Amino acid sequence: MPRNLVLFDLEWNIGYQPYTFNYHGVQQTFRGEIVEIGAVKIDEDANVLDTFSIHLRPRIFRKLQHHIAKVTGLTQADLDKGEPIVQGLRRFMQWCGPDAEFAEWGMDDVPVLKQNLYLCNIDESKPTIWYDLQQVFLREHPRKEGEGMTLESVVTRLGLPMERQFHDALSDTLYTADVCRMLDLRAGLAAYPTEEESLRASLCPTPGDYRDFEVFRGYVEQYTWRTDPKIYTMSCPECGAPLKPDDVWLKKGSNSWYTLSQCPHCAGSSNAAGKGVFQRYKLARRDGLHWSYARCLQIPDDASLARWEKQRTAQLERMKARAEKQAAE
Repeated sequence: MPRNLVLFDLEWNIGYQPYTFNYHGVQQTFRGEIVEIGAVKIDEDANVLDTFSIHLRPRIFRKLQHHIAKVTGLTQADLDKGEPIVQGLRRFMQWCGPDAEFAEWGMDDVPVLKQNLYLCNIDESKPTIWYDLQQVFLREHPRKEGEGMTLESVVTRLGLPMERQFHDALSDTLYTADVCRMLDLRAGLAAYPTEEESLRASLCPTPGDYRDFEVFRGYVEQYTWRTDPKIYTMSCPECGAPLKPDDVWLKKGSNSWYTLSQCPHCAGSSNAAGKGVFQRYKLARRDGLHWSYARCLQIPDDASLARWEKQRTAQLERMKARAEKQAAE
């Protein structure tokens, strides 16, 4: 159990037009500018030890977006009289402390926090450890068909008192602490998967014969995995020679890609690489700023090879149709 666990919730404003910023040479889209922070420090039994609450005055999205006003109940006056965002964020991070581990309901707030810290010229490397408390909750209460995972729906399902309004940052954080007191929080955090474990589970679902799983972290460009030979080049699982990927890459699910790669030495042989090997990648950007790439090899079976050929043909037909349409225009 972390010695300094901070539960937190953010409310943020968005613009009527997208806003992009330069992060180490790469343009990124700003997810939202923080206008309210609520946070609590808890012990191992989820008892509240200290609280933090602040309204912030934004610098970029200064006009309150109407949808945000409707959901949160905030007004333009709340934004205008808030503490200047740079000053307020510095105060919040000092209150958290350098050793704080963060926990939130869902996975939306840490990326927004890190983007805001960067734009306010505050060290965005913290927090380095954070937990999605929805996942801790689901460990003890597997989701049934039709059950929602919003904080309000879970509070209702657990029969907890609903004496505070929702979509208020501090109030939502206190509700999150209420939910945590209904869980074996110590066990849930101890069993919480690392980023590598989560990527492995996503990239290498059972059943399947997977080899050479590896994770590369800290990239700002989304598609560096396609241009960096260190990441792009993989070795034959039988003889160690560099594999030659097919020209066609297929997307599978969210930010997952794969192709059939051939070994120039093992092609046509009776070993595991004789019919080719699937080269698979999963991309993730948990912190809203940096990409991680997980990769592995998968030994194909006849069914997956047949699927690959069918989907590859369909992809080539789509590419041909697009090219012909562009040429006609």
